[in-house]
Amino acid sequence: MKKPVEEGTGSRLNEKLVTAGATAEAQKLYAFLLRNYGKKIISGVMTLSSFDETAWLKENTGKEPAIVGLDFMHSNRNYRWYNDKQPIRDAKAYWERNGIPVFCWHWRDPSRKTEGFYTKDTDFDVSKVDDPSSAEYKAIISDIDYIASLFKELQQQKVPVIWRPLHEAAGGWFWWGAKGPAPCKKLYRLMFERLVVYHGLKNLIWVWTREPNDESWYPGDEYVDIVGRDIYKQGDHSSQHTEFAALNKLYGEMKMLAISECGSMPDPDNLLADKAAWSWFMPWYGDFVRKSEHNSLLLWKKVMQSDYVITLDEMPSLKN
Repeated sequence: MKKPVEEGTGSRLNEKLVTAGATAEAQKLYAFLLRNYGKKIISGVMTLSSFDETAWLKENTGKEPAIVGLDFMHSNRNYRWYNDKQPIRDAKAYWERNGIPVFCWHWRDPSRKTEGFYTKDTDFDVSKVDDPSSAEYKAIISDIDYIASLFKELQQQKVPVIWRPLHEAAGGWFWWGAKGPAPCKKLYRLMFERLVVYHGLKNLIWVWTREPNDESWYPGDEYVDIVGRDIYKQGDHSSQHTEFAALNKLYGEMKMLAISECGSMPDPDNLLADKAAWSWFMPWYGDFVRKSEHNSLLLWKKVMQSDYVITLDEMPSLKN
């Protein structure tokens, strides 16, 4: 098969994780991503509740994606209807089947004044991250510490995680991006230090979710393993090659690139033709997965059967 490697993608890629002393499982997962980068793309899908979309794909295509997308959106909010540990239980279950868990966090208002995470729904002031004596800073730390407790359980169970915090920050629509680049960058670095150094979490692979013109928001190469891009263009199954090439150049060909969220996924034929070497793709849950205006069932079947696409049944065990 013709390799769709973008020129320069591979020789300069970071071969080690930014976390010193990363767990063996995290290292093996990262090595797997590196090994397939530019040779194949890894299939993924976001879920709302346990395995809803992976099960739908299995029923309708006969295959499941290699990546399951999970969210801490409902955890640590004292919702009586929700089990806070469901996301990590799902991560463990998929890892046991050789799948890869990818986490994001629609981080609800740390002050608990609202349940919002959109800027329009909460006035939580992220700029107070600069003031350790503030109520906002203390609320931020409390939330991060709770998430750390969940990740610790996964680390103890030898489950690595691709971790995508503070996603789409420069868009400004989430509270963590509402006050501009400086507080958001400070928050990302604080989270890294709190999780990795203070809590000793070594099972995380860190992803920065790029937005256009967000160079001043970027936390720094020493805090980022992979760069993701969330792309929502209805009915567009192109390779997004122009964006891939621009990001590859921007990050000095040092970071693997992924379509960390999408509405419409790329057609493998286009990826091959354009040599757009995205590491993985992940349509959002619900209509983005199931409605033909986003992704037709015919395309799903083509994608999941493609030799260029890695599905769950094709995953090796990455357990140590």
